[in-house]
Amino acid sequence: MPSRFDPPSYALLASIRVRGRFTLFLATTALVLVLWPALTGDAILGYRDALHNYGPMRELFWSGRVSFWNDRAFGGSSVLADIVQQPFYLGNLVMRALHAPAWPGIPIQLLLHILAGMLATWALLRRAVQDDAAALGAAVFGLCGFSLSNLTNVHWACAACWVPAALFAFDLWAEQGGAMRMAFLALALPQILLAGDPLLCALTGVSGVGVVWLRRKRPLSRLLWEGAAIAVGMAAIVSPQVISSARGLGSITRGAGLPREVREQWSLHPIRVAELFVPRMFGPLFSDGFWGGFTVSPPWTRNWVHSIYAGAISPALVAAALCRRRREAAPWVLVAAFALVLSLGSYFFHLYGAIGDMLPLFRFFRYPQRLVALFMPAWAMLMALGAAELARLPRGQRVALAAGAALLSATALGAATLLAWPDSAAVWRSLSQIALVGAASCAALLLPPRFAVTALAAVLVVDLVAANAELSSILPRDRLAGSPAACDALDRASGHARPTDFRVYVDQETLEPGRDADWIAQRVREYNFGKRNLTEVCGFRESAALTSLDPVEETRLWREVSPLRMLAALGTRFVVTRPGQAARFGGREVSVDPLWGFAVVEVPTAAPMLFRPARVEQIAASRLTELARARPELLGAEVAALDAAPREHLPDPSARLVSWSNLGDQIFFRVRQREPGYWVLNAKLDGGWKADIEGAPAGIVPSDLVRRAIWVPPGDHLVSLRYQPRLELLLFALSAVLTLWLAALAAGGLLRDSARRRARD
Repeated sequence: MPSRFDPPSYALLASIRVRGRFTLFLATTALVLVLWPALTGDAILGYRDALHNYGPMRELFWSGRVSFWNDRAFGGSSVLADIVQQPFYLGNLVMRALHAPAWPGIPIQLLLHILAGMLATWALLRRAVQDDAAALGAAVFGLCGFSLSNLTNVHWACAACWVPAALFAFDLWAEQGGAMRMAFLALALPQILLAGDPLLCALTGVSGVGVVWLRRKRPLSRLLWEGAAIAVGMAAIVSPQVISSARGLGSITRGAGLPREVREQWSLHPIRVAELFVPRMFGPLFSDGFWGGFTVSPPWTRNWVHSIYAGAISPALVAAALCRRRREAAPWVLVAAFALVLSLGSYFFHLYGAIGDMLPLFRFFRYPQRLVALFMPAWAMLMALGAAELARLPRGQRVALAAGAALLSATALGAATLLAWPDSAAVWRSLSQIALVGAASCAALLLPPRFAVTALAAVLVVDLVAANAELSSILPRDRLAGSPAACDALDRASGHARPTDFRVYVDQETLEPGRDADWIAQRVREYNFGKRNLTEVCGFRESAALTSLDPVEETRLWREVSPLRMLAALGTRFVVTRPGQAARFGGREVSVDPLWGFAVVEVPTAAPMLFRPARVEQIAASRLTELARARPELLGAEVAALDAAPREHLPDPSARLVSWSNLGDQIFFRVRQREPGYWVLNAKLDGGWKADIEGAPAGIVPSDLVRRAIWVPPGDHLVSLRYQPRLELLLFALSAVLTLWLAALAAGGLLRDSARRRARD
C-alpha cells in the first residue's frame, strides 16, 4: 500500500490546495471589486439605515465626539447601554482609536469582517471536505445575497461574520477538548453579542450545543465540566455589555417587551426560500421593477433582508450532500432547519412570537429575517459537502444534477409569478441568468473531476456577483459632498449660536411623503433634510431620533401630554418640517429650502438648556403627565416638578448663570445667586452621573421626567457633573485582558494544529 507521503499523493493534495486558494482569491477579489467605490471613499453604503443612522453613529463615536454618554439623541443616553454602538467590541474600539471616518471606515470594517468570516467558514468546512470544496463554501458565505444585503446593518453584519468562527469552535471542541479549543470557543461566541446581536449569539450557542451533541467523541462528564469553564469565560467577556444594557433596559420602551406583531415584522415569506437558488427573484430591488411586495409586511415595499441568493447550483450541491454524506450533513441540516423556521416567524405557526411569549428576554428582539445569519453558514457547509461528492460522481450524473438545479430555479421563478403581477423584463433577466449559469455549470462539470469543483466555484462566484452586487447599495459620494442642508439652515436660523444651547427636531414623518422613484435621489433628499440623526454630526442635539433606546419618559410625554409640550420641555428651539407646518408647533417659519422641500420653524416656548425655575413642587413622576394636561405651567421653565421633597428654594431675581459648558460626558456651569435654590438641567442623566459643587458631592434629583435638578447654596459656585460608570469600565478592563489572553492561547493552538496537519499531509 502506498504511503500518504508518496509523491503522487502529496502532489495531488498540493494541487487541491492551490485550486482552493485560487477560489478564495477569486471570491476575495470579487468582493473587493463590488465594494471598491466605497472602500476608496468615492461612494457610501446608502440603503436602509446605513446613511442616516449607522453612518452618523459611527462618525460620532469613532471621532471621539461622543464618549461614554451620548448627549445628542433624545435627552441623552448611555452609549455603554446601547449595544448597537458596539461600545465594548474591540473591533469597533480599534476604529475609534484610529479616529477612522465613517466613510470609508464602515466599508473597510465590513470588508475585514466578511473576509474573516470567509476564512472561518473555510476552516470549518476544511474539517469535512478538501480545500477546493471548502473554498467554494467560503465563497458562498462571503458573496451570498444575505451577506451583501446585510451590509446596510453594520452591527448585524459584524455579528453575522462571527457565526462561522463560533460554529468552527464548537466543532473543534466536540471532537477534542483541551485548553486551546476551550479558549477559542470562549472567545468566539461572545463576540456575536458584543458586535451587536444578542439573539443571534444565543441561538448560535443553542445550535453549537446541538452540533457538539451530535459530533461528540468524548465522555459526557468531560464535556460538562469543560462546558462550565467555557461558560464562565464567556460570561466574563460579555459582562460589561450585559450589565450596562440591563441597567438601561428599564428606561427604554423596549424594556417592557415588544408586542408579537412588532417582533414578527419582516418575517421571511415562505416563497422567499426559493431565493436561495433564484437570482433577483422579484426583480431589481431599487427600482419599480420589484414586484415582490406581497412578501413584505405593509406599509413597506421592500424586504429588510433584500435577498438570500446562494447560487442556482445550490440545490444540486445540497442534494448530493444529503444523498451521499448524510451522517456528516445531519448536524448542519438541523442547524439550517432550526434557523429557517425561526426566520419564517409569523409564517411558521408564529414560532418566533410564541418563544417570545414564553421567554421574557426573547421579547426584546424583532426582524426574524435576520436569523438567516445562522442559516447561511449551515447552507454553505451543505453546499461544500455536496461539491466534494459531486466530483466523485460519473460525468453524466454531475451534468444531470446541474441541469436539474437550473430547471428547478426556472420552475420556482415561474411559480412565483403566479402570485403577483411581475415585471416581465425582471423575470426575463432572471431566466436568462438561470440559463447562462446552468449552461456554465454543466460545462464546468464536464471537466475532469480534479478541475470540476474549482471550475464550478468560478461559475458560482460570477453568478453570485451578477445577482447580488446591487445589494451593496453603493451611493455616489459626490451627491453628499457637503454637510446636510438642514445643518446650514439651522445654523443661520439660530444666528450662529452654539449648537449645545438648544435642541432640534426633524419631523421626518411629515417630510417622508412624496418620495422620489429613484432610491439614490430619495436618499440624497433625506440626507439634506437631516433624517434621523444626521444633524447630530453637525453638532446639534436632537430631541427625538431613531436608536435602539427609545426612551420611556419622552414617549410618555409625547403620548399622554402632547408632542409639542414634550419638545418644548426638552429645549427644542427649532423644528425641521414641511413648509406650512408652523402652526402645528406654535411657532413661526424662519426659512424655507425650496430645493429640498423643508422649512425651519422656531418654537418660542422651548425651555432653556439650564435654568433656575421660579418655584419647585414635589410631584411624583407617575402623576406628572396627568397634572401637566390640566396645568400648562408644568414642563415649562417656571415650575420644576421634583420627585423628591424639595430643599429650600427662594425667589432670587438676581440669580445668574455665569458660564456653562456641555462636553457630553462632562458638564460644568457656574452660577451666582443670593438665595439657595435649584438649577434645572434640560438633560436626562442616569445613575452613572456624579455631581459636585466646588468639590463637595451634590445630589442629582429627577425633575419633570426628562430633566435633572441640582440644589446650589447661595454664592458664586462652580458645579461639575461627570459620567462615571466605574463598574462597567472595570468589567471591561477585565474582559479585554481575558479576551486578549484567550486570543493568544487559541491562536497558538490553532497554528500548532495547522503545522501538524501539514506535516501529516
